[in-house]
Amino acid sequence: MMTSSVIARPWIRAGLSVLLLDSASRVSELRGERNGSGALRTDAAGIPGGLAAASEESVCGKDIAPSQGRSAPASSAASTRSRTSGNVVPFSGPADRNVERTESVSDSRREQQVSSSGLLATPGALAVEQWPSSWLALKNRRPLPSRPLVLWTYAGLGEDLTGTPDETRKQVIVRMLMELRHPGGTHVFWPCGLAGERPEDGPVLFWSGVKLLNPRVLLLFGSDARDVLAMPKRLLPFCQERVYGRLVIQLPRPQSLAADEASFKRALAFLDRLLSFCRRRV
Repeated sequence: MMTSSVIARPWIRAGLSVLLLDSASRVSELRGERNGSGALRTDAAGIPGGLAAASEESVCGKDIAPSQGRSAPASSAASTRSRTSGNVVPFSGPADRNVERTESVSDSRREQQVSSSGLLATPGALAVEQWPSSWLALKNRRPLPSRPLVLWTYAGLGEDLTGTPDETRKQVIVRMLMELRHPGGTHVFWPCGLAGERPEDGPVLFWSGVKLLNPRVLLLFGSDARDVLAMPKRLLPFCQERVYGRLVIQLPRPQSLAADEASFKRALAFLDRLLSFCRRRV
C-alpha cells in the first residue's frame, strides 16, 4: 500500500477513490512517491495521463463479486464508463456528436459482451412467462423504462407500489429524485418482496426484474433490503460494492433519511457523485 500525500488524504477520507490526471508527475506527487534523488517519480512506463488510485482502502469500498472473486474496482469502472459515455463535458459540434455516437455504440457493445460472458449474473431469475400473476400485474401496471440506469429498492416498496404508499417514504424518495434532476427514464423502482407473497419468492422475483430491466446500478435502502437479497453484510450505509457485475450502493432506510436532514443531504451528495454519469444519458 502506498502512502497518500497530505493533499489527497482529505479527499480519500471523503470517499474519493480515483483521480484522472493529465500529468504523470502530478500523479506521483499525490501518491507521495519520490525517486532515489528525492525528486517526484513518474509512472513506471513514463507516460503522462496516468490513473492515480486512492491508496487508503475503506472497509466498504472493496469490489467483490460473490461468484467471480475480486473484480475491477467499482470506482475505476465508473470512471471508465463516464469517459466512454461522454458525461464529463457536454458536446455540441457536429464532430463531437459523431464521437459521442461512436462512444455510445462502443459502450453498448461492451455491455453486450459483459452480459454474454456471464459477469452480469441474476441468480435464480425466472423468465417473464414464469412470474406469478401478482408480479406480472406489477410489471404491466404502467410502462417500464426501456433502458433504466439505476434500480431502487427498499423494504416496503412492494406495498408502496401496489397498496397505499407510506407518505414518509414517498416524500423522501420524491425529494431525492427531484434534487438529483436526472433525465426521465433513468430510474426505476422494483421491490424485493410483495405483501401476502411467500418471503422466499421476493429475491427470485427481484433478480427476475433486474434481468428484465438490466440496470447498471442497484440502489438499496436499509439493511433489511440488503439482508433479504443476501447481499454482503459489509455493505453498510454510504458504501458501494460490485456484486454479480453490477454496482450496488447501500444507503439508510428512507424513514431514517426523512428523520435526519444532515443524513439526507449526505446521501444526496453521495448519490450525486456516484451517479454523475446519469446526468446525460448515452
